[in-house]
Amino acid sequence: METPPNVMLLDRVSERSCKMLAALDEQGCLVTLAENHQQARHAMANDDFDVGLVQLLEEDADHVSMLESLVLDSGFDWVALANPRQASDPRIRPALARMFHSVHFQEDLAGLVCLLRSIYRQRAVSLNADRKAVLHVAKKSLIGTSPSMRRVVKKIRTLADVDAPVFISGESGTGKELAARAIHELSSRAHAPFVAINCGAIPPNLIQSELFGFEKGAFTDAHCQRMGKIEAASGGTLFLDEISELPYDLQATLLRFIESHCFFRLGSRKETQADVRIVAATNRHVPTLVEEGRFRLDLFYRLNVLEITIPPLRERKADIAPLVEHFFEQFSQYRPDGLEGFSPQAISLLQNHDWPGNIRELMNTVCRAMLMSNPPHIEEEDIPIANPGTPHQPPTLEEIREQAERHTILNALKRNRYNIARTARELGVSRVTLYRLLDKYDIQRTNDRHPP
Repeated sequence: METPPNVMLLDRVSERSCKMLAALDEQGCLVTLAENHQQARHAMANDDFDVGLVQLLEEDADHVSMLESLVLDSGFDWVALANPRQASDPRIRPALARMFHSVHFQEDLAGLVCLLRSIYRQRAVSLNADRKAVLHVAKKSLIGTSPSMRRVVKKIRTLADVDAPVFISGESGTGKELAARAIHELSSRAHAPFVAINCGAIPPNLIQSELFGFEKGAFTDAHCQRMGKIEAASGGTLFLDEISELPYDLQATLLRFIESHCFFRLGSRKETQADVRIVAATNRHVPTLVEEGRFRLDLFYRLNVLEITIPPLRERKADIAPLVEHFFEQFSQYRPDGLEGFSPQAISLLQNHDWPGNIRELMNTVCRAMLMSNPPHIEEEDIPIANPGTPHQPPTLEEIREQAERHTILNALKRNRYNIARTARELGVSRVTLYRLLDKYDIQRTNDRHPP
């Protein structure tokens, strides 16, 4: 007997939606009702649907962007129930282009059920043929067998052809830059440069010149004209990693470029144009930063036109075994002669670990295990991670105090551009005490190498 399709029904009119739910239920469909986009997203996060069904209203013309975003994020196909007047509405037509069409369910219920079952069968065939979603990017691979990563890979392929800004969120080490490179290489801009810049790794006083470039004589050490990252990426893709660390006063300048595609080199009065697709990424929760006044809401809206969220490795442990296999083959130079792979017990240990460092931590662990093991197999004792059964020890009050003190000193140094005298005055300590604290917490005195 054929498995019934799992259908997401989005309809804001409760009386009509109840009738449709009952009718589809009688036809053997499993139906989950959502009365708005928020309920639909919540249901999608907790269930794996085969097909979506949306009943369009006249006022949906004002919410087309929300509907398009929902369809793109879902990872499955949708059917739109729309009357001829709605189908011809130029405001709704872009959303309808991404969905199947059908007549009103009361007029042709049998035809609607047939369409839903057909879409379900096509999806089942596609999933069976692509249980292991793989994207090969820049001599690396984005691999996933879990449903969440299959959706990410499918979404990357879909968004690549839409020439609009993309916002990638996810914890450190999940592969955000690899996803950004995949979007570039699958897009029409693949022939042009892919330029990446880490907004958190460049001192605040240098990031403007790194992004926009500068003219000769713009500042003391500007001995010649220099092209910025934006200009270098012209025609291609600019990847702004850790965008949440971009200084607040520079965010307005970046917003102006995104809206006008024009910018000024530092020290220049001549406007320069650049055709660049922006892909931004962060491991921070940007809405919280907006509430705290540390990130511009208008910039977030401009960057977050299309969104991809990469789940942490602990939420997709089905991907651990294929990733381990991939790294074992990729780093064959570390493999002793006769080493065949990981034992089942070793794989079980890897799958039970939470991987706070995500893919990056797993990759380094596999490399170290290959170096430390003896043929024929890598065993549990060869894997340099803590036993998952060991209870977690919470930090002591002293450790918490030291972490807070180190964090406070680092932030004060950044605000004062690593000027020791100004930092000491802000913290209310002597320079001698500040030097002692820098040594205690192993904080590099950046101004020793780059005097202000």
